[in-house]
Amino acid sequence: MADENESEVRLKLLALQRMTTEELKEKWKALYGTTPPAYGDVFMRKRLAFRIQELIYGGLDAGTKEKLDEVKDGNITRKVTGFRIGTVITREWHGQRYEVRVINGGYEWNGGVYGSLSAVARAITGINRNGHVFFNIPSDKEGAK
Repeated sequence: MADENESEVRLKLLALQRMTTEELKEKWKALYGTTPPAYGDVFMRKRLAFRIQELIYGGLDAGTKEKLDEVKDGNITRKVTGFRIGTVITREWHGQRYEVRVINGGYEWNGGVYGSLSAVARAITGINRNGHVFFNIPSDKEGAK
């Protein structure tokens, strides 16, 4: 059955390449059930190709849909920062302990809200600093070793 699906998908995707703008619009109506937005042919072909594959192979899994809903609802801090909301990041610097809390929309330190760890590091040190370096947070590359 997998081979049948692959052949069917291949044929449908190839057919998209030969369609005129009007045919693409009709295909859009058939696959999405709506009037197509004012996209060019190239973009419409890509979106239609995705839709064809989605209908044959299935859509996104529940976990991915949940993550997309979080992003859509504006709760993206965890995705942007890599930290869970509520995480406390600490650093000892010049004999003083600094604690930064991850909040929805950025970082909280000393009663202020900052958009990045670098902004917090700049507020603490008075100079531009890479926040991840200042707080000794390994980069993704270092963490993958």
